[in-house]
Amino acid sequence: MPGSLDFMRVSVAAAAAFAFAGPLQGAADLFADGFERTITTGCLDATPPVPVGLALHSPFADLQDVEVTTRGIWAIWWYPQFDHAADAEVILDRLERVRCNAIQFLDMRDPPNPGRGRYYNVYIHHGPDDPFPDAWGNGQGTDVEQNPYLALPAGFLLDQANLDHEGFHVYQYSSDSPGFAYTADSGWYTEAAAQWYVSTQAPLGETTFVQIGTIEANPQIALWHGWQNAAPGDPTDWNYTVRQYGMHSLLHYLTVEAGVPLRIMSDGFYGGTTLLPQAYLFQRIGPTVLRTHFADWAAANTADFAYLTPEQVARARLEFGVYADPANVHYQVAEHPATGTDGILVQPPAQLAPRGWAYNVIRIVAPSQGDYTFTLQGDPTGSEGAASHFAARVVVTGPSGATYASLEMDDALQGAATVAIPAGATGLYLVVVAMPQHFTGNQNYRYLYSIQRG
Repeated sequence: MPGSLDFMRVSVAAAAAFAFAGPLQGAADLFADGFERTITTGCLDATPPVPVGLALHSPFADLQDVEVTTRGIWAIWWYPQFDHAADAEVILDRLERVRCNAIQFLDMRDPPNPGRGRYYNVYIHHGPDDPFPDAWGNGQGTDVEQNPYLALPAGFLLDQANLDHEGFHVYQYSSDSPGFAYTADSGWYTEAAAQWYVSTQAPLGETTFVQIGTIEANPQIALWHGWQNAAPGDPTDWNYTVRQYGMHSLLHYLTVEAGVPLRIMSDGFYGGTTLLPQAYLFQRIGPTVLRTHFADWAAANTADFAYLTPEQVARARLEFGVYADPANVHYQVAEHPATGTDGILVQPPAQLAPRGWAYNVIRIVAPSQGDYTFTLQGDPTGSEGAASHFAARVVVTGPSGATYASLEMDDALQGAATVAIPAGATGLYLVVVAMPQHFTGNQNYRYLYSIQRG
């Protein structure tokens, strides 16, 4: 029914994937490959209403000088020396899909333009080859009349992931929640959520998760690391700044693997909340549930992002190899031989201890068959005094995939587990996760651990 999520679920083994409005290309093949699909078809029957009598107007062009195509709330503008009539229809198809999903299923709102009697303008620009501003790039802006608009470069025009990402930003524009502002410790979520929407539309796309290499390379960085909230001395390279986009993998994991309702990823943009996005998710999902899922996500990341396809992971690592700084990586905070630490408590370097809602990976090289005992002792507070809260997972990899075990926590600081490692195991990892009820800043959370074989 309109305004609700009507699911048809087909469950089989392997990872989950879904779309909102309309069919995905190759859906039959995806079913055949054994993927669980959650498909919503409500927008095929009832699209959101459009105000009557919208006016065409732009501070950037005169109507007599341009070509314009309209549909719904959208107006696509371009100069007539270029032929974009067919392109405009493709863009309109995609933006209409975004609008349907955002309003019908994700509790979001139209941008202000239609409420003011105006179309939302989308400009196809050619840099210095047309009269539109040469400074335009790719993305949403606000014109002199305080109306948002979207600028799309001709060379990047029909990329569906880009249209989904930028289209989702259109539906974040009218946000009335101060806690979700695009700044400081909340800004990361604007980009992560837009990229998450992309993942809902192309869950098996090879390039859908190209940013995740930044997460495994520096898992100790705070969940909310973004453009404007780096710690003193933090690099400002690709490894760190692109990471906020890769955090869509957490939102994907929460909705697809953990079954968190989709609208929780988006409804915080509206409703006037002053909570930061990370605190909002903590409240909406629940402290215990979110901490469990976050630690499980960290473990799955350590197991070669087990919730994604091998092709997606390989493509992400290729991307990282091309753009990242190889000197700024900390895949593991420590490595130990097959005997572990021989039961001795060890503390990782302070500068690599996990920040808020982040994790460390400790690797056992060439593990042997038998029992391993893992212990964790967390510091009671972070480096700036916030109360600590830890969890830990053991990840075992082998020819048949990965298995996981949780340390049994006595309280928020300490726990232990004994895990039987089978013959043929190729990887053994301790993943220590810091998840305090503190959602700002860059303080880190130190701990001691020991690993004993036998």
